[in-house]
Amino acid sequence: MIKKTLLDELIKFSKKDKVRVHMPGHNGGEGLSQKFRRHAFSIDVTEFDETDNLQEPNGIILKSEKRAADIFLAENTFFLVNGSTSGLEAAILTAARRSGKIIVDRTCHKSVISAIMLAGAEPVFAEPEFDKKHGIYKGLSAASVTEAVNANPDADAVVITSPNYYGVCSDVYGISKTVHLSGMLLIVDEAHGAHFTFSDKLPKSALSCGADIVVQSAHKTLPSLGQTAFLHVGHGGRVDVKRLRRNINLIQTSSPSYMLMASIDDAVMRMNKPLKKQLDDVIERIAVLKSRIQVFDKVSCLIKSEFKTDYDITKLVVDFSKLGITGYRAAEILKKDYGIYPEMADNKNVLFYITVSTSQSELDAIERAIDDISARIFKPQEQIEAVSMSDIRMATDMQSAYFGKTETVSIDDAEGRIAAEILVCCPPCCSITVPGQLIDSETVKYIKNFTDIKQIAVTV
Repeated sequence: MIKKTLLDELIKFSKKDKVRVHMPGHNGGEGLSQKFRRHAFSIDVTEFDETDNLQEPNGIILKSEKRAADIFLAENTFFLVNGSTSGLEAAILTAARRSGKIIVDRTCHKSVISAIMLAGAEPVFAEPEFDKKHGIYKGLSAASVTEAVNANPDADAVVITSPNYYGVCSDVYGISKTVHLSGMLLIVDEAHGAHFTFSDKLPKSALSCGADIVVQSAHKTLPSLGQTAFLHVGHGGRVDVKRLRRNINLIQTSSPSYMLMASIDDAVMRMNKPLKKQLDDVIERIAVLKSRIQVFDKVSCLIKSEFKTDYDITKLVVDFSKLGITGYRAAEILKKDYGIYPEMADNKNVLFYITVSTSQSELDAIERAIDDISARIFKPQEQIEAVSMSDIRMATDMQSAYFGKTETVSIDDAEGRIAAEILVCCPPCCSITVPGQLIDSETVKYIKNFTDIKQIAVTV
């Protein structure tokens, strides 16, 4: 019997993936240019004089990166083919001193924690406000970062996430002023905001708000292939660009895909001109869709007026909890009954990832499905009230915990032990535990309530 290959299974999945409101932003290839689709495989080459070298570009790749820098208003732009993860790791390795401190958003992506650990630095956490009504974190305020900076004036950098997975932005401008007055670098994980540059109807980009290093995922919100990203350097002159280049080369593959690089460049050039009007049109359609959802009795969605900081309107976050079902259940219904595949779900919400590649017919299908579901009667599910992640209390440094002797125990037996690994809640890939953290009862409770994790590595 011939077993089906990964290719076979993915083709099977793609055929039933009728409405794509998830990453990557090219929407099943619909958003890719005809030129790219026509030549994608013929440009899958390697390094020659004519094709340049991503590790030390001086030809066509360098020209493409400079074009992107001009469009994003950056001093330097680097193409990344290992995702935003590689950019965040390179940025933190550039900013951190061994045994130094890095102030980080408590809801930061796990790659930020990984980078701080690899650098031999110490994380200091700034806590964004948790919105109990919607079960999500809000953006970081300048006041919360100022408090952390004042308490840790010897820190090397501040790393924030803006926007977060749900589209909520932090006060990047206010934070940048505080950070720079203290002589620190500001690194912004803007993975979900690469599209901000291309419309005045969206929040201001982190670069325009004074960030020193900004990392963006091209594949999340632009019509680019999965795994593609950027690292931008701001104009403040505070970044050691040569050191940054060395760290990018340290982290990133030495065999980069030319298909991925061409995908980045093609997406940027198209977003800068022919797709700008299309993006504004999509934004207007989303606004109309959200206004219609808001009149439903038992279904609602996030809107900008609910937040003190800015909000990305392209993120459609729908709360189904008043129907007595979780976001997970609603997502399953959307997939099974309507052929709509959202980006992710949590205990209350479903996130539909809308991009420039999303068509009006797809938005209409989403509206019909939400309308239909909102009129149905469901047997109420048990719903656990969303809470913030527990505070992180460090018992030892991260490297000692991670690289030392460990054993694996069940979550039930983990209280009082020291974590030796990063456990994440995905989405949105935030670290519940970090190596060196003392695992308390609240952490155990959070893991059991909001994840399927059954075991954890702890120090011996």
